[in-house]
This record gives sequence, C-alpha cells and structure tokens, in this order.
Amino acid sequence: MAKKGQPKSTNRSGNGEHGAEPLAGKAIVISGGTTGIGRATAILLASRGARVLIFGRHEPELQSALKDIKSGGGEGYGITADQSRQSDIRRIFQEADRQLWGVDVLINNAAVSAESVLEGDYEDWQYALHTNLLGYIACCREAIDRMKDKGGGHIVNVGSMSADLREPGGDVYVATKAGIQGFSESLRKKVNEMGIRLSLIEPGLVESELTRKSPEKVREKKQNQEMLEAEDIAESIYYVLTQPPRCDVVSVQIRPLKQLI
Repeated sequence: MAKKGQPKSTNRSGNGEHGAEPLAGKAIVISGGTTGIGRATAILLASRGARVLIFGRHEPELQSALKDIKSGGGEGYGITADQSRQSDIRRIFQEADRQLWGVDVLINNAAVSAESVLEGDYEDWQYALHTNLLGYIACCREAIDRMKDKGGGHIVNVGSMSADLREPGGDVYVATKAGIQGFSESLRKKVNEMGIRLSLIEPGLVESELTRKSPEKVREKKQNQEMLEAEDIAESIYYVLTQPPRCDVVSVQIRPLKQLI
C-alpha cells in the first residue's frame, strides 16, 4: 500500500509479460542523468512509467533533460549536485526520499575524463577518482540502505570496456573503470543475499559530451560503425532492468561493430 502522498504505480510500461520485471512506478535515481547515457536512459525509463530522479553538475543541462523527460510523457525530478562530494551525495538521496519515497533502482553513471598520470596533478587525479569510483561506492551504500528496507532493488553500474582494453595514455581513467569492475563483482555477491541485483554495463566508444568536441570525427566514426550512441546503452540498461526477478544479469559489454580497439 502506498504511503500518504506517495505516487501510485501506473501501468504504462507494457512489461509484466512472461515474468518480466515491470518498470511502472519504480523509483529510479540516475547519476549523471543530465547528459549522454544518463540522459538517454532517464528519458527512456520515464517513458516506460518509471519515476526518475536525475542529477548533474550544471543547471542548464538539468533543466533541458527534465524538459525532454516531460515531453516524452515521463515523470522526472532533478537536482544539481557533484558526485565527488559526500555532502552532495547525502543531499541527492534525501531528495530521492522526498520526491520518490525511496529508491528501487540506482543507475551509477556519472563520470569525468582523465588521461595519464603523466598529465595533470594530484588534485586532477583525486577529482577523477572521487567522481568515477568513490562516488559510485557512496551512492551504492545510500541506495542499499534504502533497498534493504524495501526487501530488494537493482543497481546498475555503468563502467567501460577500458577496464579490459587498457588503452595507452588513459591510465587514470582506466584505473577508475577497472575499480568499478572489481567493486561491482565483489559487491554483487554480497547484496544478492539481500534480494538486491547488481549489473555492470561496460560500453565501448560512445558519443558523449566529451567526444562531441570534434563533430566531424564523431560523424565519421558513427558512419563507419566505430561509435555507439547514448540511446544504445540506454536500451541495454532497459533490458537488464526488465528481466524476470529469477534472472541476474551480471555484466554486459556492448561495443561498436567496427571499433578498432
């Protein structure tokens, strides 16, 4: 039974057939939900009846994403926050409690670029580690504390195939993505006992705010099937979340057909 003032579940998703997990009415928190993969995922899941809370660092992108969620017929809420800060993470989940009445699904997606240890300085590396890895860990803890009270939930950690490919010149970024991979595998074995599923999505090269610095190069790579679109990963996340409760999708790797590395 819903609490007083709590939104009731709707049945707009079309799920529930053959034991599939319905998304309608689910409370979903998406980090980095204002751009790229997070934005595409928020729009898709909200259009399937989920109630989504997104956050990112910049207000204009947040408002634009919320407008697109609403235009797609979805229910969305948002907050500006920086995942590298513990105080912001606490504030995000307090907002989830207020707007969504808890958390059924966490999609950890926020990330910043990072190059080699030969570039930048300690503060640059620290910010990348805090955002890309420690932020994931902290968000998982906040979500798990809430999911335990509900008797279950689902965490999706968006990593990268860089964890395995380990491209030269990106060692700091690779370190964060390899950390997500190991963290996800170990944590999954623990939270499964609580009825919580944890899935790792590892994309190859995807068009994003970072790759759009060179529009011609992006266009060429997409034409040559060397780059994915954010919507491709959103569809993968949707697939993972809608499998029957008996299914535990541990990891998914999705790469462009002709990605060279």
